[in-house]
Amino acid sequence: MPLTAQERIALKSLPKRIQRSTDGALEGVVHDVRKLHHWVDNSTDVEANMVLLPIFYTHLDPAVIPDQLLPTDDVQKIVMLAKLSLMSIVQMCASVRGVLNESLADKVITDALVRRWDTLFPWLQFMYRHFLPFPPRRDPPNGFDICDVDAVSITTRALSQMAISVAGQHLIQTNIAVQHFIAKIWLYIGKLKDEDLLRHDASFRHDGREGVNDEMTGHVRRIMVGIITTCMGALPAPSALPTLHNLLDAMGGYEPFVVSVLRYIRWFGRKIGDMNNRTTPNHGPVTAMLGFVDALSVSVRFLSLVSIMDATCQEELIFRGAPSDVVTALLQTWPVLTGTRVNSSTETSTAERCTTILEDAFDYIDVILRQSEACIPALCQVLDAGFIQLVLQAGFRCPQMASGVLKLIPRFLMYHQVLHHFQKAMDRIADGMARLGPHTKKDDEVQQSWIIVQKAARQILNICRKTSPLPFYEQKCANSECPYNNNERPHYRCCGCFVARYCSRGCQKKDWKSRHRTACPVLHSAGGFDGSKHIRGSLPLIMLVETFNYSLYADRIQEAMERARKDYPEDIERLVLETNLSAYPVTFSARPVQQYADKFDPRFDPVMLKELRGLPGKHILMALKLKAGREECIVLSPRVGLTLAFQWPAAKEEEAVLSSVQEALVSRLAVGPGNVIKRGEGFKVVEYRQPPMSQPTTLLD
Repeated sequence: MPLTAQERIALKSLPKRIQRSTDGALEGVVHDVRKLHHWVDNSTDVEANMVLLPIFYTHLDPAVIPDQLLPTDDVQKIVMLAKLSLMSIVQMCASVRGVLNESLADKVITDALVRRWDTLFPWLQFMYRHFLPFPPRRDPPNGFDICDVDAVSITTRALSQMAISVAGQHLIQTNIAVQHFIAKIWLYIGKLKDEDLLRHDASFRHDGREGVNDEMTGHVRRIMVGIITTCMGALPAPSALPTLHNLLDAMGGYEPFVVSVLRYIRWFGRKIGDMNNRTTPNHGPVTAMLGFVDALSVSVRFLSLVSIMDATCQEELIFRGAPSDVVTALLQTWPVLTGTRVNSSTETSTAERCTTILEDAFDYIDVILRQSEACIPALCQVLDAGFIQLVLQAGFRCPQMASGVLKLIPRFLMYHQVLHHFQKAMDRIADGMARLGPHTKKDDEVQQSWIIVQKAARQILNICRKTSPLPFYEQKCANSECPYNNNERPHYRCCGCFVARYCSRGCQKKDWKSRHRTACPVLHSAGGFDGSKHIRGSLPLIMLVETFNYSLYADRIQEAMERARKDYPEDIERLVLETNLSAYPVTFSARPVQQYADKFDPRFDPVMLKELRGLPGKHILMALKLKAGREECIVLSPRVGLTLAFQWPAAKEEEAVLSSVQEALVSRLAVGPGNVIKRGEGFKVVEYRQPPMSQPTTLLD
């Protein structure tokens, strides 16, 4: 690509010593091109650098790209000229940011990179194909002075400058070939070890000196996090979904994509945690640490973005441990970030980073708990990783978001798995409260939310201490006449309700004839029409929580029934009482039974269970609204199904619930135990006995 007359005239404005090298550079003299590269690398004269730009592009003609990396003089010369030219162009674009204002810098980068991308991009692909093998090699190919570090430096810096420009961002978000290339570089760098990214040149050093800089090994990772996020855009717009699918296709599917994302998050969290003893003010490690914090924050934001856009990707992230990794990374980051000794000029910036990274983490957890089908495993992961400790330590930075996520926990406490993990988390918090960090501040809103969550959990744990709500039907043959004492999980399971298990087909046939024919559709309706394994595995606990709330809030149930009678006067005898356990505090409502026609098993006949209604009143059934996935589901009360199929609960379980209700009423109403009594037949109700009003005494003078 020869220079135009105007470009040759512009070269005469350069200093004489540079002009002497331009002629040789145009003729392809490697030594002269190297001199021009050093000039660009050390010059802050943007205008002079732009004059040299056409010379560098003369050596980037896509037509001369070698098909094979042959160790011949011609091929070596072409590749070396391309390397020096690429490095010069990238350095030229990087140097304008601190010299020109934002709009002018954007224009320079657009002219230097974006408008000539068709020339530049084939050479970047060439560098990736021939100089970035995996596993990486420290020595360059025979006869070529380009190692993997050079290739990584050239490709990532070129893409990062593209991502800064407005026109470059548009190109990245619309060009499928560029997106595929970014995905490959993202995967490659994610697999590298720390020692593979040690820099032997000055391109990634702040001080510009030669030598290995082990504190800057994450610079390339920070660049790639910004680039991959630029591909998706800032918001989960529908137009970004094809971009995500392009990235997934280039990476080979969901699994490689998810594994790579989590590698970046774990790496940043680990590196920030390792910097705990290197926090010297106004020194390189502090700058590096703040850069890692920014990259971690962007990575977590990226998780939220892809989780909202693609349900499969969201579940794969949870399956691979993304919620746990995010909380662990934040716990590693928080002590370092808050304990960093900084001067007054950077203190505000550090505080803003604390708030930003916490908001991003809480936003991701909020997304997966509200919108994921795997919300229950996700909650168990964050509880095990120390989420509650993180909220109590750092929640004061964004109390509204921290409190909002905390208040989501009670809606999942009726599941065995969640309750077990929450109890372990409470035990760890009780042991570690005295060891909270020195920078922890108590926020009233966060503390109040934590008290609410603790109260909800302790009410359920109090019931569990008095009786065992374990899913006994998973370890016992459902046939009441089974002659064997099964201590192991029975091998056969009813494919109608997915709850009852049997030790043999003979037991299953006997039980079907005796009682399971009636109980099967009821159990299926109680386990969720979609068959949630978490609901099926926690039916006894859900029933005990349901009974507890019925007894504790009898007044609210009465109000709900009265409202329903007014709203549905023609269906007074066909009302279904619905308890919303997916909300806290629990709410009650009532609707006609015909509105539940598509919620229960079609084999289920509500009329035949009218005599088994749980609470005295004008309703024939009880239903529950539960949160076990992306959407809330409505199920039949487990009480009827467990009673029909297993004759459960027994008197022991009933007394345990009523005892817990008595204790809760004493606390709720602030009265003595003598003012709480038990009444009712069948389904017992605990009520509060109003103390008699005493006549005021008159004081006489």
